[in-house]
Amino acid sequence: MSSPDLTVEDCMSLMILKFEEYAKKRDADANTLNTDELYDLAVAEFPTISGSGKKDEVLKGIIGKMDANNDKKVTFEEFMCFSASVAITLREIMNQ
Repeated sequence: MSSPDLTVEDCMSLMILKFEEYAKKRDADANTLNTDELYDLAVAEFPTISGSGKKDEVLKGIIGKMDANNDKKVTFEEFMCFSASVAITLREIMNQ
């Protein structure tokens, strides 16, 4: 998969925009994702993982690990750690 017109900065900007878009969907707090918003984002924005037979298991594991302080909210910093975990999982799925 190749997108020569996209820079890494473009991809990062898109991650910021997606975080903000989903953070506003289910509650008024645009600075954090609640677990439902995060699940919605993961299912909609990560079709390879969502289409795998282990979707719920994989997503629950990643989401469970990500909310480090157990406040049921995910900050942008935690979201980026989530994104890294998803990228690692996605690479494993793609290389199978």
